[in-house]
Amino acid sequence: MLITNHVLAGSIIGFTVKEPSLAIILAFASHFVMDALPHFGYPGRKGWPEALKHKLSYIAGFIALFSTLIVSLFLITNNMWFPFLCGFVAASPDLAGWYNYAFYEKHGKSATGILELLHVQFHRRIQKFERPWGLYIEAIVFAVLLMIFFAYNNS
Repeated sequence: MLITNHVLAGSIIGFTVKEPSLAIILAFASHFVMDALPHFGYPGRKGWPEALKHKLSYIAGFIALFSTLIVSLFLITNNMWFPFLCGFVAASPDLAGWYNYAFYEKHGKSATGILELLHVQFHRRIQKFERPWGLYIEAIVFAVLLMIFFAYNNS
């Protein structure tokens, strides 16, 4: 799932779950639930090396980065720090993916320890339904999450 959808889902959890520790746990768990759904990506468990071969990845990545910055700025400028934190926590497992690519895969190495267990063995395996057409599903998820996000903020 693209980062914007993770940030929106985590932020919504931050708005709605009153117990902070539970909200953070649910935000983190939401990442893996969302990544188990069909979403944008390319088949196989090759991660960033495969994604970076395709022009569509750069277009989707730019749109996701831009929209994530807008959502983050909205939260920060409105002093919604806890929903911002939950959004960051929800997106954080993908940071492990970027780290794995930058420090291991890019140099022909394999991750070890917790990074190998969490990211390579678990996170990549649940993403069975990554396909380019998943961008349509991502767009629908984005629209629904954005409506919930702003409906909650206007009430």
